Amino acid sequence: MENKINILEFNVGELLFGLRTEYIKNIFDIENIKKAPLMPDYVAGITTHGKHIYPLICTEKLLELSDSCEQLTGKTAIAVEIDGNTYALAVDEIRKIQEIEKTGSEDDVINFYNLKGEVLEEITPKFLKAKIKLPPFRQELLTGLIEEEKEKRKEDEEGFLVFKLEDKLFALKTDFVKKVEYIENLKKTITADDSWIEGVFLVKNTPVKTGNLKRLFSLGEETGEYLIILEKDGMLFGLTADDIIDIVSIKKTQINTGTDRKSILPDFFVYSKEIIPVLSDSFIEETLREHSLKVVYTEEKQTRQTKQVEILLFKIGDEKLGIKMENVDEVKEYKEVHISNYPTEVKAVKGLIATNRESMFLISYEEFLNQKIDTDSEDTKIMIIKEGELKIALLISDIEDILVVPEENLALIEDKKSFLGGTVMGKNGELINIINPAWALYTFSEKRLTEG
Repeated sequence: MENKINILEFNVGELLFGLRTEYIKNIFDIENIKKAPLMPDYVAGITTHGKHIYPLICTEKLLELSDSCEQLTGKTAIAVEIDGNTYALAVDEIRKIQEIEKTGSEDDVINFYNLKGEVLEEITPKFLKAKIKLPPFRQELLTGLIEEEKEKRKEDEEGFLVFKLEDKLFALKTDFVKKVEYIENLKKTITADDSWIEGVFLVKNTPVKTGNLKRLFSLGEETGEYLIILEKDGMLFGLTADDIIDIVSIKKTQINTGTDRKSILPDFFVYSKEIIPVLSDSFIEETLREHSLKVVYTEEKQTRQTKQVEILLFKIGDEKLGIKMENVDEVKEYKEVHISNYPTEVKAVKGLIATNRESMFLISYEEFLNQKIDTDSEDTKIMIIKEGELKIALLISDIEDILVVPEENLALIEDKKSFLGGTVMGKNGELINIINPAWALYTFSEKRLTEG
């Protein structure tokens, strides 16, 4: 068996390719694609599936089979995870999964296999890591989707989180759901409570006692992949689930109500042609009263748990960008700053400015973004960016807003070689790129430019 590998076969155009199944997280139809600004040209956009958001890779372009990438909606996406980076590869057709003799290493850039007269080209992790360079994305959107459902829900509707235990679907009201976590990321200890109590998980310094519904319903013993954290009146309790299926709003008239209100599953509704039983309010409330832990927070822990990050949103031409407020020293009106010419061949450098007895280069991202800043406009500004003791000045079109998000919602990088420092979801659900101050300071620092 050591010389065998399981590989997913698929077509891109007329050619046959393969991926080892151990790197595949999901396979789904591409139903929606949103614009992803400032991404490499092989990124067709952003697509969502269930609770996840994926950068959608135009595999034809990545493999240099085509110069264009059109009509991806309706095709199939293969979500892969390589070293913690997840994205979706658009393909034309899924063929099959089969076990084949391994003749090449996954550390090779490319492997070829002869399968009954057809040549299969294996796309290896090394190839993908070499070809795909993306800023980090916030992959998990579930908490945001729950809050969105609560905001958009109509008065005659109830919101439900649909989840899976083994091969069966269940639901509970989103009003009770605080958040959902991946269990593999959490620490756990056991307890000696009721037989269906799984243990206590540590969720961002908060212990959450957790129940295994599969054990309660005699469906199995194994712990699921997800922890659904319930909350009411400051009480927390977790439920494990094998998968999170959807977040839905159901008209109250379409919820079939049972007469026994003390039952665990008194109500149900129809979803995707299946009957979904609903965990009762009384069961959830009683579970919270009996099993939730009394957690005493220190002021330090409470501050750390609820830390919010301020993102300054600004524009360069028509492109909206963001930067962490902690990296913004000050913002000045363009027309109030004296700019001295500075001899350099770097087009991004617009000159040298002096402020508060400090001199620094004024740079512009216009060339990088293919945008134009109107310096005659009253809105044009100069933003001083800082990191440690280093500072540079950035020419911008205007200040848009300040976005406040939980620190855990940001996926940022500190690589000096990356122009983008990550992404964040805006108030309207749009994807906003965050610039990387380390890159700008490293690239355009006075010392680096003067010393060459």
